[in-house]
Amino acid sequence: MKLYFQHSDGSHEFIRELSDNRYQLSAVSAALEDLHKRNPKYKTYYQRTWEDDNGWMWIDVGDHVCFYIVKPD
Repeated sequence: MKLYFQHSDGSHEFIRELSDNRYQLSAVSAALEDLHKRNPKYKTYYQRTWEDDNGWMWIDVGDHVCFYIVKPD
């Protein structure tokens, strides 16, 4: 599984490979780590996840236009 950051223009930026079998937990941790690197002053008050019909896991960190996505290899 691979973690991507989806920019507000819809483009995807590769963040890292998730090799852990429990990728759901590691994905949220990795997303929060990346978010802090991108903008140390941004505060996320919640993280919401869901899986779409393509099998992608979406991570909402409260930005409203940018998301993290976990896609299969």
